[in-house]
Amino acid sequence: MIPVRAVLSLALLTGLLAAFSSAAESPRTAAEIVASKRAFAPEVVTLRLGAPATLIIRNEDEDLHAFVPLLLFQRTNVQVAGNGAPEFNETGFVRLLVPPRGRSELRFTPRTAGTFFYICDLPGHNMRAQIVVK
Repeated sequence: MIPVRAVLSLALLTGLLAAFSSAAESPRTAAEIVASKRAFAPEVVTLRLGAPATLIIRNEDEDLHAFVPLLLFQRTNVQVAGNGAPEFNETGFVRLLVPPRGRSELRFTPRTAGTFFYICDLPGHNMRAQIVVK
């Protein structure tokens, strides 16, 4: 007869292995957004609903730029890395200031399908593009 403790340990180990293998099967989608010459490129970034994603925001200009995603990150956990300055409020992530020649990464999982615009809200910049979540 197999001891109950051994059975529970085996069940726990099997569960952990299954969790790690399913995480490995869901690769993170990475998309790069470049701010240059008062424009974002590409004009459209497409992400998959429910799939882990990384947005890499690069500023190739000598000017400060902002990445302001309108409504994309509502009720979404966002992890920020790099040399940009993220801004949060009671609803969560709202804005990222990216210094000249700067680079930041935003890691998250899109929770809502749709088209979400993002802008640079600094005076006179008039930069706008979109992220589509399918």
